[in-house]
This record gives sequence, C-alpha cells and structure tokens, in this order.
Amino acid sequence: MSGDVDAFGKDPAVLEALRPRLDVLLDSWFRVIVEGAAHVPADGRVILVANHGGALPWDALVLIAALSRSAPGFSGRQVRPLVEDAVMTAPFLGTFLNRLGCVRASQDNATRLLNQGEACLVFPEGEQGLGKNYRRRHQLQRFGRGGFVRLAVRTHTPLVPVAVVGAEDTAPLLGRIDAFSSFFADLLPWLPVTPTFPFLGPLGLLPLPARWRIRIGAPVDANERVKDETDAVAINALATSVRDRLQRDVSDLVEQRGGAFF
Repeated sequence: MSGDVDAFGKDPAVLEALRPRLDVLLDSWFRVIVEGAAHVPADGRVILVANHGGALPWDALVLIAALSRSAPGFSGRQVRPLVEDAVMTAPFLGTFLNRLGCVRASQDNATRLLNQGEACLVFPEGEQGLGKNYRRRHQLQRFGRGGFVRLAVRTHTPLVPVAVVGAEDTAPLLGRIDAFSSFFADLLPWLPVTPTFPFLGPLGLLPLPARWRIRIGAPVDANERVKDETDAVAINALATSVRDRLQRDVSDLVEQRGGAFF
C-alpha cells in the first residue's frame, strides 16, 4: 500500500502495479474495443451510467482499466465505480476493488466524490444485474427508482451512458446457490454457479476469454430534462430513456461483435 490512499481506500499504486497484467487482459484475453471515449470529459464531475452483468463484477474492473488508459481510443481518466454491498463486503474481492477505486454505492458517497470532481460509474441495475441468469444476458433489468438521475440533478452533473458487452460471457451465471450456513450468509447472500465454478474450485473464478465491446454515448444534461429533483415522473422518464438508449446500444454491439469467443 502506498502513502497516497484516499479517504475511500483507493491506492493509485495498486492500479499502476497491475497495469501490465491488465493491459494483457484487455488486449489479448478480452480484446476490448472502446467507442466514443471522447465523450468522457477530461476533468470535472460526471456520472457514467452502465449496464451490469455476469456472475462476478468484471465490468467494474474492465471499465477502470480501459478508461484509465491514455492510449488512442481511451479516455485516460480513472473512474470511481459505485458497487453494491454484496460485492464490496465480499472477503478479499471487496478490499481489492476498493484499492482500485471502487466505492460502496450510496447517495452520500457519490455526492462526496462528485463534489471532488470525480467521474462516478453507476450500475442502476444493481444486484439484479449481477443476479441475471445467462439466458437473460444482454437484457437490461429495471433501473430502480432513478436515484442516479436525482443525483445528477441535485449536483448539476452530466450523465454519460456506457453500454458494455462481454461481462455476461466472461462470467456466465448459470444458477445460484443460496448461502448454506450462517457463516457464508454473513459473507455472501448467494454463491454463483458458472461453467467452471464451483466445479474447478478457485480456478473456476478465472474469466473466460470473451470479446468485449464498450460504447460511450454523448452526455445527457439531466437538469434540462428534470427541473425539480422531487418530480418523480420526470425522473423516472429520464431514467427509462437512458435505459432504453443503453439497451439499443447493447443490442447493436452484440450484433456488431458476432460470436462471443471468436
């Protein structure tokens, strides 16, 4: 751990130490292609809104690694994913993601980060996204009650949609095992079942070499669409509009990509 750990636990030295391995993961294993990185502002507050999926939160890690690259076609900016409690409290995994810049999802944490001029990454599907069975892959779930829109309106922050394809193929969720003891129930609400886990033990947690596609859309000015953060109808309408836009982009990227592994 370096001496530059921030109040949320991010340690820049961890990302830098992992950079060579992450570059190999992105370029050779996932073959990540990013479109529209220029829509991510170079500085200042912004809320990136992404779809969520897969048995493990590879999407948060890939977006951190991909967007922070300064190579052509990438934004060169580190984002701060807001991740659900079930992931952030998981042994080892939560601490690791925390060091990379992930933060427990809450309105208070998001507001503090935005007030510091950070780029927050939100997954409005939450646990519904991670708990989505493989047969429902690429189908966005409900976006809660539009908390990310309310946050954008209150803090005068632009919303940037980010469509992600690849997470559900890298860690396909075939089923779930409810916690089978009080000990595990305190750690994880359920255990994922994938083609390789738990059958191969810890090795089963390694990602499959699926191809990833990421499309970053043009910013949306929430304050133009919603004049009052207490207007539930307007907030829900904008949240639905962003979700529909992401669904269209995800469907387009799936068709554009072709096969998931070749």
